[in-house]
Parts: sequence; C-alpha cells; structure tokens
Amino acid sequence: MCWQISLYQKDRQLPQRVNQGRPPSHLIFITYPDETPNGSAFSLATTSTTLALPFNPVTHVLDLAHPLTLNSQNSPATCMIDQVNLSPDSQHLILQTLCHADYFARLVPLTSFPANTITLTRGYFLNWSPDGGWFLFRNADTHHIYLIEAATHYQTLLELPFGTYDAAFTPDGQQIIYVASRGLGFGSELGQLNLVDGTRTVLQQQPRHIIAYPRWSPDGQQMAYILMPDSNIPYTVGELWLADAAGQPLTLLAPADAGHGYPPVWHPDGQTITYVHRENPDDLRANNWPGALHSNLYQIHLPQGDITPLTQFNQKWVYDPVWSADGSQLAFTINDTIWLLTPGQPAQPVAYPGIIRHPAWLITH
Repeated sequence: MCWQISLYQKDRQLPQRVNQGRPPSHLIFITYPDETPNGSAFSLATTSTTLALPFNPVTHVLDLAHPLTLNSQNSPATCMIDQVNLSPDSQHLILQTLCHADYFARLVPLTSFPANTITLTRGYFLNWSPDGGWFLFRNADTHHIYLIEAATHYQTLLELPFGTYDAAFTPDGQQIIYVASRGLGFGSELGQLNLVDGTRTVLQQQPRHIIAYPRWSPDGQQMAYILMPDSNIPYTVGELWLADAAGQPLTLLAPADAGHGYPPVWHPDGQTITYVHRENPDDLRANNWPGALHSNLYQIHLPQGDITPLTQFNQKWVYDPVWSADGSQLAFTINDTIWLLTPGQPAQPVAYPGIIRHPAWLITH
C-alpha cells in the first residue's frame, strides 16, 4: 500500500495551482430536453448532453451559435447528472450521475473527440488532485476510497477509516483531508492522510455534529467547511466555519445550507468564500425534499468579515457556484438556467434554449 502511494508521488510533476489566473475559454454545462420538470430532482428524459460554449474573456460574451458537444449519454429515467467536475488542468471531465438507488460516473477525456468515455460504476466522485492527474472516488458498496489516475485508470486503495464520506487534496497534493462517521448519532471526525508515508492523523472530533465539504484556501493556510447537526433531517441549516492549516476551528463565519452537497467555494485570490444560503430555514418541507430549497449565493470577505449577498432572488433554487480560474466570472445555476456574474455588475442569464445546469469553466488556450 505505501509503495503504491509513493508511486503516486514519484511519477508526477505537480504544479501547485494549475491554470491559476488564466482566463476561461469555454463555459461547460449540461443540457436536458424541455420536458424535464422545473426544479425536479430527476429527469424524465433519457438523454443529456454536455456542451461547451466559447467565451470571450475580454468582452465576457458567450458564443451561443457555436456550441461544442463534449458528451451525450443515455441514462435510466430515474437518473440524472448532478455534478460536472472538470479537472484543474482541463484535460478530463467527470460527470456524476445520481439515481434513486444507484450512483455512477463517467470519465470523459477532453484531449480528443470522440472521447473514449469510461464508466465508473457504483460510486461517487470526491475530488481532483491539484494537477488534475488523479482523483478520489468512493465505492458505494464497500465504502472504500480509491485514488485513481485519470490517464491510465490505475487505482490505489487508500487507508482511510470506515465511513469516510468526503475527502480532498491539500493544495500541494501531498496529503488528503478526510471526514468520516460511523453512522447516525456517532458524530464525525476530520483527519489527514499523508500520501508519501501513509500516516494518518485525526485533526478534529465532533461527537454531535457532521463535518462536511472541507475545502482548502488556494495558499493552503486555511480551510472552510460546513458543520451540521448529526440528525436524521437530510437537509438542514448548518454553519460555515474557518479552520487553520492544522484543521483546528478558528471562526464561525455564517449560517449556510447543509445536506444538499454544496461546498464552500474559495475565490482564486483566497480573500473571499462563496456559499449557498438557505432563505427558508423554517420550512419543514425543505428539510426533507431538495426541490423545496429557496436559496441565494452569499459571499464573506475574510479580512473584514463582511457578508454580502451576491444574488437576491425570491423563492428560487440557487446553487452550484463556480469561479473562473482568473476570478473574473462566477457561474451558477438557478432552477433550470445558468447565470453569469461579473464582480461589480448584475448577474445575467445564459440565453441558451432548453434546460441547462451545472456550469464549469474550461481553459484551452
């Protein structure tokens, strides 16, 4: 096991911040036929298409007339793509599909077309390595976490505790931060796995709370995460916390939506964090049905602690925020439409026909 982890280190060259500061060339998103119900958790259609629209980084204008098809896939009627995960080097795309009783993902190489797509069955994508060469994948049957090389599909089983449900690389790619729980009522732990020597360290233990979505700042000096009650309520209001480089909690930043799978998103400059704020915290229906969420995007500026709403929509489902690598554009989904926001200007919808969700920024130049 340690030999395999060391091989992961030896065989790669790891820039710490791939594509950081470079402007985007395309906006990626998923499009569905119009018969998909508005705000539905699942699509009635069996085909979804992944498109990339050329983006002019100077004028901030999308070329709607020349979409590039990256992938088209058929799925059962009870399934739909719920994540678009672009590698930091823009070489691979992982499309995570959620079904009523199953999970699977598709790995799509972006270096040639038509792409030789690989299906990853019975599992869930977790995170990319900083260089984009490897990713973390959780098997739904065994609960094991695998480190997988994107180019060769070589897999390494990681020595993580049973019940690990999320994991992310440190910005230098040398370690993995993980969160694990033995089950409802047992709380959770936050820990770190050293990929060089295989040693594991527990950083936090929360006997009454679930730690979710730990995300490092670009410089690796701080970590943001969501803390939520350890209860049988699937969708609730949690707390956005800031921790230091050792994973120790520093500051309670703000209330934040919890349970839907929306992690905090760092701006590339490391000064602000964007997060999903629940607007109907007292709605009991929204505690149990994801489509009942009313939300907006908020941003906290860490040096001063100022909190600013980035969107102010009424009774809308606002989610999936993603910053471009140069920090000039924020893309996000509102119900069945993608919107773009240039800092300091009002947000604008992407005027593309049909239902579009789950944006990502591609860099090809």
